[in-house]
Amino acid sequence: MTTLIQLIGAQPLPNLLPPLYLKPGQTILIYTPQTDQVRRRIESVIGQCHSICCDAYDIESLVKALDEELANQQGTDLIFNLTGGTKAMVLAANQVAMKRGARVVYLESERTQNVLYEYRYDNQQTLRLQGRTVLPTLITIEQFLDAHIGKGQWQEAGPSKDIGGAFEQAVAGALRARLLQADVRQGIKFLGGDRRPQVDLDIVVRCGNQFARIECKSGGKTTTLDAAKQLNLVSELLGTYTRKFIAMNSSPNPDHQAVYEATRTQVIVLNSFDGQNLSEDDQKRLANAIEQAIGC
Repeated sequence: MTTLIQLIGAQPLPNLLPPLYLKPGQTILIYTPQTDQVRRRIESVIGQCHSICCDAYDIESLVKALDEELANQQGTDLIFNLTGGTKAMVLAANQVAMKRGARVVYLESERTQNVLYEYRYDNQQTLRLQGRTVLPTLITIEQFLDAHIGKGQWQEAGPSKDIGGAFEQAVAGALRARLLQADVRQGIKFLGGDRRPQVDLDIVVRCGNQFARIECKSGGKTTTLDAAKQLNLVSELLGTYTRKFIAMNSSPNPDHQAVYEATRTQVIVLNSFDGQNLSEDDQKRLANAIEQAIGC
């Protein structure tokens, strides 16, 4: 049997894709009191796991807890996913992996593909690269939102009914037409404890295991920083691996350029919008920007 040991940090994605790809017989989640909610959301996607709560910075205690947990797993193929958790948790898990000559994996998600690197300790306790795998599509938008927001804590409401809804619909329609591999959703609303929408996001796009979120602003709203504020508020919910875009139908205020750069937000100007449609050139510009960011 294969046992996957994962370290839970603030970002769910590094602990979602490896188990969905590796399909271990058992998964052990190492979490802290601060990441218990993240752990629960991950389990809502990958299934119930065995869990160990630890102090995020007590290396010695975590090594002891892992040794005790794995003592009865002789003959089990151990895989340590060292992508998440604190650096102290990584040091502890790596120490146990080295003692047991276990496999170690690390997920790269920074570029347009998710790459899983696999290593193993040899007899001289040297960590050697065994291979790298570009992961196939493993996760849906629904699973992504469940893991980041919580199952039942969001809903898809469709395009906005206000004056900006036509522009939003034109942007979403262009993406669906130009990026045939993409999954495009509109009007994602985050629900509060009273089930009332508290925060909403205009468009979410998935290509493979990569995600982008887009705020659409038209008319006078293009001269304000409202869209950037909205995107960065949502960053606390959807994690750091999701690309951020603002689609505008007129040029942004040049005084805001520093804010967009500092928040790694890309602005796409689509000034051909006539109240209903975008030109062919603007559709291509929009699709190319998303394609280059998340690899459609």
